[in-house]
Amino acid sequence: MHDGDALSEVCRRLGPAIYRRCLKILRNPDEASDACQKVFMQLVRHRSRLPPEPEQLRWVYVVATRVCFAQLRDDAWETASGTELNHDAPAPTDSFAEVADRQMALKALSCATEHERMVAWLVLVDGHSQQEAAELLRLSRKTIGKRIQLFLANARRELFE
Repeated sequence: MHDGDALSEVCRRLGPAIYRRCLKILRNPDEASDACQKVFMQLVRHRSRLPPEPEQLRWVYVVATRVCFAQLRDDAWETASGTELNHDAPAPTDSFAEVADRQMALKALSCATEHERMVAWLVLVDGHSQQEAAELLRLSRKTIGKRIQLFLANARRELFE
């Protein structure tokens, strides 16, 4: 099998998972599609670093998360003039509490470092254990715990002081 054929197979096999991951973070189908394309570009660019098949989903999951966070950061930078992010716009079924919770979470995430955001998302939003997050990010469980504590302390300070 040629390198291009193997890469096409990986994209075809992991494409739906990449899209679901991007949609969960970005909450917008068009932006999720754009993010998927960026993830696929990363796959092409770094195909020599693509791990063996059993580890590919984990690798792509982390890449997709980073791409989506970069897109959220870029969107926040572009809309710093005072316009609302479309991520804050409530879906028709959202209650006031859900919208407020989402806005608080986005504010807390926007004040965190990329490393803190990644860990916070995996543990607090996706529901991974600290051990699972450590395995996904190839960090120690202790490092994950420290980053969660730092994220929560900074979020409390940012949101409530």
